[in-house]
Amino acid sequence: MSVLSRLLVLVGLLSLFHAAYSAHEFSVLSTKYHKNAPLPLDIKLETLVSVFLACLGLVWGSEPLKPVGWNEWAGELERDGGANPFKSLEERVNFVDIRAQRREFATWARQQGPASTR
Repeated sequence: MSVLSRLLVLVGLLSLFHAAYSAHEFSVLSTKYHKNAPLPLDIKLETLVSVFLACLGLVWGSEPLKPVGWNEWAGELERDGGANPFKSLEERVNFVDIRAQRREFATWARQQGPASTR
C-alpha cells in the first residue's frame, strides 16, 4: 500500500469518525430543543466524502486483480513456478462403468468353471 493510499484511508476514516460524532451531537441537541429535526446537509456531505476517500484509498492500495477463470489462474501459477492446486482433479480416475465390470466378472467366472467345494 503506497503512502498516498494510506493517507487517503486515514483522512477518510478520521473524517468519518468526525461526521459520526457530529451526527451524534446533533441528535442529542435536537432531542432537547427541536423534535424531529433533519440532519444538516454538511454532516451528510462530510459522511459521503469521507466514505469516498476511504474507499478510494483502499482501491488504490490494493493488489492487482487475479484472473477470474481457474484455468487461466492455474496456468499463470504454473508459469510462475507454483504447483497447480487443481492437479488432483485433472488426474482423477473417471467414473466406474459397472456394467462393463459385471461383464468382465461374468466372463472370468465362466472361464473358472464350476465353483469347487472345500
